[in-house]
Amino acid sequence: MSEEKNATQPAQSEKVYMDTKLWRIMLYSLLPATGNLFMMVFVMHSYIANGGFGLAMAVAASVASAAQIWDAVTDPIIAVIVPKINTPFGAARPIMVTGLLVTAISTLGALFILPGTGVVGWIICYFGYYLGRTIMNQGKNIASNIITNNPKQRPLIGRCTQIYTMVIAMLLSIYRSKILFPKYGKISFELLQEFGLTATIVATVFIVLACIAISEADTHDNIAANYRPGVKINLVDMVKMFKHNSAFLTCVISDATDKMANEVASASVVTTLLFGILIGNYEFSGSISIYTTITSIVLIFFITGLARRMGAGKAYLQFTKLACVVVGLLFIFMLTGAYKSVSVSILPTAIFVILYALLSAAKSTTSACVVTMYQDVADYEFYLTGKYMPGLVVATITMSGKIVKAVGDLLMAAFLAIMGYTATAPQPGDPATPTVFWVTMLMWLGMMLIGWVASIIAMKWYPLTPEKMAEVQAANKQRRAENAALQAGK
Repeated sequence: MSEEKNATQPAQSEKVYMDTKLWRIMLYSLLPATGNLFMMVFVMHSYIANGGFGLAMAVAASVASAAQIWDAVTDPIIAVIVPKINTPFGAARPIMVTGLLVTAISTLGALFILPGTGVVGWIICYFGYYLGRTIMNQGKNIASNIITNNPKQRPLIGRCTQIYTMVIAMLLSIYRSKILFPKYGKISFELLQEFGLTATIVATVFIVLACIAISEADTHDNIAANYRPGVKINLVDMVKMFKHNSAFLTCVISDATDKMANEVASASVVTTLLFGILIGNYEFSGSISIYTTITSIVLIFFITGLARRMGAGKAYLQFTKLACVVVGLLFIFMLTGAYKSVSVSILPTAIFVILYALLSAAKSTTSACVVTMYQDVADYEFYLTGKYMPGLVVATITMSGKIVKAVGDLLMAAFLAIMGYTATAPQPGDPATPTVFWVTMLMWLGMMLIGWVASIIAMKWYPLTPEKMAEVQAANKQRRAENAALQAGK
């Protein structure tokens, strides 16, 4: 992997980095969490397709699979269009608002306007949701890059985003199960309508707050300084990054393997296998959720604090190694057979809850580090080539992850078939056979271990130390000044 050398020497941090206020970071971080509001609506797409559009479950599943492909394909396409946008209000805010409008219209269309129009109406709404989310994410990619490039501030975005995401998911789950479900008596289409309307209103408020937070950095002049006149960005650049940017390639591997592992390990059937069959108490899976949330928040503060001191890449590497240790300890615990006493005896229950909470926190905290790494990699690409394309960098990374996640779906189906679940899904109370035990261990712990080990190996080629990033940002600052001068002389 070859990297272009840059002679610019690191400057003092106060001369290199673009800082921002803490309140701006806190408000802006609502934007990445906004996508979860709509996701919580469309995660119930089968209910919407069936109850609102009259589609059979098989047809709804086919549309969902096609939408996943559509989602992956649109990422780089939209990313190439984004650099052409720069208005008097900057670039990030118009793109964010456009994405919100497309997503909100698609959501409200699915729940209030187009129900009863069959498969065509549902495809329009569901594909529109993914398109809107993609556009909104492109605005987010630019905003995350320009709001600050200070290595002591960027990890705070990942910290706030992960905390907001967990809290929002918890509150929406409570709202749906404790308020709406008793009100309607079942998961009815009317319940989904109220749930979707609430999510849309809250998302709109979040976008407004995020736009206020980014207003200082998202200006026409600041955006223009990133683009050299005559330099074009196209899909070929996506391929080139694999050849010359080792940080990008490392991030692709780490992100993709982590996502594939989490896709399998976090599946609802794994929860059923673990708690409903092996442990024998499915309700216990809900009882420990508060412990996992609290542990995740505490560790997110810890890991992002490390990232601020040692750099996102090193913090990610260190915590991924610790995560592998937790996986090993959990496997030993399960191997002893003590899991059979979980929720029955105090000591095995306490050990399991602690280890399970640490494992859940590991998934959240590694994600928080990767969010920071995305933007460092985008700045590194600007340093290497002079092309400012955070949208395309992040879109290519996430597109790779989405493709690999599809492989995870196929693996999960294969694992279930090995256990004999071909025509039916696992149900609490099914026999806990040795095959069920070992395949569950592979799906739950084995896949995460494989993903994290692959990340640890890939991180050997990650060059972005704090010292290197100081050099990168110094060179990029000089490049922006040159671009601004060229823009003014046009």
